[in-house]
Amino acid sequence: MTQILPPPIIPIGKITSKHGYKGSLNIFWDDDDLIPELGDYLYVVINEKGVPFLIEEMSKSLEIVKLQFIDSESQAEELLGLTVGLDQNTVDDVPPQFQINGFQLVTSDGTRVGQIDSLEDYPGQIMMNIICENRKILIPFVEEWIIQINENDRTLHMDLPDGLVDPENHED
Repeated sequence: MTQILPPPIIPIGKITSKHGYKGSLNIFWDDDDLIPELGDYLYVVINEKGVPFLIEEMSKSLEIVKLQFIDSESQAEELLGLTVGLDQNTVDDVPPQFQINGFQLVTSDGTRVGQIDSLEDYPGQIMMNIICENRKILIPFVEEWIIQINENDRTLHMDLPDGLVDPENHED
């Protein structure tokens, strides 16, 4: 039996608040350049998977969105704080920072560190936001540390410096 996986998602914003009482949502867009590629569907990341919602209406400012099946204040409230994105397969030129979102980070000795949630541009350094063991950690994205990127397995293999990822030294 073939398992159908959700498509890889390019995160482009977050649901910040409700708008009104009929299920409309306010969205803060991280990447305004990708908004024109929205099309008919917006993906909401629920339980680390992109769930497609048909866009019923969008304000002229593009900040207020009404999604199909979200028809009440309580339904909208359940989506607050969630990431929204696009199907990576429908975007023509995927920005490089989004090409590894959702990949598993693996060290040179084969240890799985966690899932790459996003890349963030910090002053002087791009950082990978990694979800591991119910917590998030930041790891510098240094191209020289990359050993291999396996798109089939969705893994990024990196030779990380000793002590950078050491679960015993992290506080919960």
